[in-house]
Amino acid sequence: MCPRNNDLTSPPLAQVFVYPARMKFLAVLADDPDGSFSATELADHAGTAPSTWTNHRDELLDLELVETVDTDGVHPEYTLATTTHARLLQRLSDELDDVIHELKNPISDAIGGFTQ
Repeated sequence: MCPRNNDLTSPPLAQVFVYPARMKFLAVLADDPDGSFSATELADHAGTAPSTWTNHRDELLDLELVETVDTDGVHPEYTLATTTHARLLQRLSDELDDVIHELKNPISDAIGGFTQ
């Protein structure tokens, strides 16, 4: 699948945003883009059942957002793909993490002021 657009409105990403479980899986992978996870680890980190990963795995692979990593073990591991769309998701995740961090600091400071 070759993306036509390099923006967040192109079809592969549009097919992700409508499924919260897919967003959770991709968030886990984007947080550790050089790492790989077994299906069980990925589901655990995403807070879903392993069967939920199984239900979405093939579509995420077909969309070229996730890649299979060959391991010496019996079961494959998964990592964030190196495609343009996957990297856009990683950048979006990084930006959202920064915004959340900025929002938490003033709130924490305000709460700390109330408790003193």
